[in-house]
Amino acid sequence: MINIVNFFRGHLEVEITGAFPERFLNVCAQDGVEFWDLHRVDGQSMRARIRPSGYRKIGSLAEKTLCRVELVKKRGVPYQLERIRHRWALILGFVCTVAALYGLSLFVWDFEVTGNELVSSDLILRELAEIGVKPGIYGPSIDIATIKNEMLLRIDQLSWLTVNRNGSHATVEVRERVPKPEIFPADQPCDIVAAKDGVILRVDAKTGEARVKAGETVTKGQLIVSGTVDYKEAQSSYVHAQADVYARTWYSMSAVTPLKYTGKHYTGREKTRRVLVVAGRRINISILDFSTYEYCDKLVKTTTLKLPFNAALPISVITETYVEYTPVEYNLPTDQAAQTLKGALSRALGERLDEGEVTTADIRADRRGNMLVAMMDAECKEQIAVTVPMG
Repeated sequence: MINIVNFFRGHLEVEITGAFPERFLNVCAQDGVEFWDLHRVDGQSMRARIRPSGYRKIGSLAEKTLCRVELVKKRGVPYQLERIRHRWALILGFVCTVAALYGLSLFVWDFEVTGNELVSSDLILRELAEIGVKPGIYGPSIDIATIKNEMLLRIDQLSWLTVNRNGSHATVEVRERVPKPEIFPADQPCDIVAAKDGVILRVDAKTGEARVKAGETVTKGQLIVSGTVDYKEAQSSYVHAQADVYARTWYSMSAVTPLKYTGKHYTGREKTRRVLVVAGRRINISILDFSTYEYCDKLVKTTTLKLPFNAALPISVITETYVEYTPVEYNLPTDQAAQTLKGALSRALGERLDEGEVTTADIRADRRGNMLVAMMDAECKEQIAVTVPMG
């Protein structure tokens, strides 16, 4: 770090010659003149580096110690700039280049979408382009509030959107709308029906009249608790039925996997191709033949060029690496395949249960040629009540 500071501040390399150059250095130290990077040239000479302000003081000190100080070289940014101060064309070209790069960094050339799972990035970018937000747009002209309102009207699945710009790169952050469960008002007459087939275990009716009892079999959509309450000596009333209904349910599921699969054996050979992208235009900068291997993995790395103040430029280098492999056929052990299938079936069953638990599960696996088939029969206890408005 100190060397970097000295380079930008500028310093001088001097050679001290005399019978006792060490005495000269001691006198300089007493007078506050700082030296560094000292090394001896021969028996009567030493070289060191010194700041320009210190160089102006050492003339008289050298005479006192019978030494001679000779300037060897000027180093650092100030002296390099001094060399080119009369080369106006070079300076002008450098200034114009920096100005052009800075100007390009004010435009957005690359968009990235984050936060989306159900809505595709292509759809979001396509809709943004429809309202004028596309590669080449002037960055400061991006009105985030207007873009947000337009996009939420165009894509119903989005609940929030913003655009964060960093130089010529912009990140479009989105949040997708989470569908809310249908909830009916408490004063709306509703029935309770079965969500799936099963055998009733228990019906806990809070409001409404139960139409089934424990031990009865119900089918999907069958009325379980009615919102119509009948009275012997009065007219029927209609309520919002509420109940917890637990039933025994059954599932039969299957899964299959091959016992032979093709893997990859990497040969150690690879090829690299580089592509320069300027404002969205691809330019192949590789000069060798980069025909890909018959079997290979493609690894892509993108490096975006930036100015010293971290402003991204519309210039990037894409490095494409092709790693060769040969296909190899492997045999999957039957026990391992069976465990994998059983785990997959158990997870799938858990995802299908809304509110419930598995009471018993029988999973078996059979080999059929080069395939392994796993089948599961499970009995569960779960909540099957669904609220529906009365027709």
